[in-house]
Amino acid sequence: MHAFKDPSARTRLAIISVWAYLAAELIAAGSSLYLFRTEPFVDPAQLILIGGVQILAGVAMIASIVVVAFWIYRVSANAHALSDEMTISPGWAVGWYFVPIANLFKPFQGMKEAWMASHFRGNWHGEPTPALLGWWWGLWIVTNILANVSFRISMEYPDVLAPGPVVALDITVALLSVPLCILLVRLMRAMCHAQLHARHDETFA
Repeated sequence: MHAFKDPSARTRLAIISVWAYLAAELIAAGSSLYLFRTEPFVDPAQLILIGGVQILAGVAMIASIVVVAFWIYRVSANAHALSDEMTISPGWAVGWYFVPIANLFKPFQGMKEAWMASHFRGNWHGEPTPALLGWWWGLWIVTNILANVSFRISMEYPDVLAPGPVVALDITVALLSVPLCILLVRLMRAMCHAQLHARHDETFA
C-alpha cells in the first residue's frame, strides 16, 4: 500500500529543474551554431567557454532527469493511494523510461494512469486521454529520436567541430524543447493540483 504525500515540494523543484534545463539547452544550441558559423576562425578562449557551456547543459539535463524522475515516482505513488486501478508501480513508472522499445509507450501508460487516477480516482476507465498528455508525449518521442540521431552522427567526427547536420539537429531539438518543457510544466502543475484536491475531498468526505 502506498502512502499519499504532498507532491508540492517535488513539483516546484521539478519545474525549476525543467526551466534550468531548457535555458541551458537553448544556450548550448546557440553556442553550437556560433561555432559552426565562425569555423575555422574560432578564438581558443571562446572555444573553452563554449565547451564549458556544453558541459553545463549536460549537467542540467542529468539533474533535470533525476529531479523529474523523483517527481514521477511521487505522483505515481500518490495515484496508487487514490485508486486501486493502477497497473504500473511507481518504480516502473520511472524504470520504463530506460528500457529500450518499451520506453516508446510504457512511460506514457504510467503517466496516463497517474493522471486519470488523480483526476477521477476509481472511476476513470473510458475517460478520454487529455490532449496535453498526447502532445507532451509526442514531443518527447520526437526530440529524443532527433537527439539520438545527432549524437550518433557526431560520434563519426570525434576530432572536429560538429558538422552542419548535427548543428541543425541540435537547433531543432532545442526549439522543440520549448513547447515540450512548457507542456511538461503544465502537466506537473495540473497533476499536483488534482492530487491535492482529491486528497482534500477524501479527508473531508
